[in-house]
Amino acid sequence: MYKSEFVELLGGIQRDVKAHGVKVLADRLGVRPQTLYADVDPRSVGRRSNKLGVLDWMVLLDETGNLTSLDEVNRRFGRISLPIPEPGVEMNALSWMQYCATMAKESAEAIKALAEGLSNDDRLDKGELADCEKETWEALQAFGSFYLAIKTEQAKFDVIYA
Repeated sequence: MYKSEFVELLGGIQRDVKAHGVKVLADRLGVRPQTLYADVDPRSVGRRSNKLGVLDWMVLLDETGNLTSLDEVNRRFGRISLPIPEPGVEMNALSWMQYCATMAKESAEAIKALAEGLSNDDRLDKGELADCEKETWEALQAFGSFYLAIKTEQAKFDVIYA
């Protein structure tokens, strides 16, 4: 009924809930801690209705600050989520170099996944392709974030005449 990726995503949300504190989040949502924990328990899929709704999930994202599950949903549907640079933040040499370091790291991890996958038999199996896809997706996020920073800086030079 449910794809394994969806159940894995629920498991990730459950880990986030546990890490942040079930009671804190349950209080924020106005439910009992046991109810919240059951709603995000991947073992209950198929035996009961997992009732964690989109709005509840948004509260969890907001409260925990952990957007991993949002990134996973985007990745599952072939999309990329990118942080929008904070308005009014001055970019300096260190800021630009941090973007470059992140892009280099993520690109290197994507290349490493490809090289390791091809090292045995010059082909990529299903698992190796999944590793390459994940690492490439993370590299795309890094490059997309850099692109948004550039566009944000360019906008500071634009003058709009009425």
